[in-house]
Amino acid sequence: MTARGREDRQENGREPPPERYGYLVTYAVRGEPGVRRAEVTVVPGYSQEEDVPRILAARLTGRATDAAALTVLDLRPI
Repeated sequence: MTARGREDRQENGREPPPERYGYLVTYAVRGEPGVRRAEVTVVPGYSQEEDVPRILAARLTGRATDAAALTVLDLRPI
């Protein structure tokens, strides 16, 4: 931990937020039977929980705009 990190913790009495958040996502793809699971990492300042469908679409098709073809069924922190 850096000196600044220790100072932040001492000032507010809490640990600083993690640099990344991981989620286990259960989702369905329109037109395909069954469900899929994937791990997605969100980096605060660059992406948010609401970006998960676009991240998954980009992985599957190469186009984040295909997010409408996905339905997120479950989103759990890991």
